[in-house]
Amino acid sequence: MTEWRRLVLYALTDALAHNHLLVGTIAAYLQREELDPELLRRYLQSPHPDRYISREAVQHLDGLTGARAEGSPEPTWTEVGRHIARDLR
Repeated sequence: MTEWRRLVLYALTDALAHNHLLVGTIAAYLQREELDPELLRRYLQSPHPDRYISREAVQHLDGLTGARAEGSPEPTWTEVGRHIARDLR
């Protein structure tokens, strides 16, 4: 039971982190598309969209959309997003 609990809780925190990245990536995309800031706050159910739009979410979006990251080396999440976008083509 102890091992099961450890694995399940580890998986739940991973799922939570992945979900947070997904929400942040979508929110960053909507922000770039100039969605009304008040509407974005309502969709996120938060007065502070930056709570979700992390640096990692923006890097992920850059990779998904083919935007170039400033400087090198390429941030990890930009590379992950770029690989996802490439595999979907």
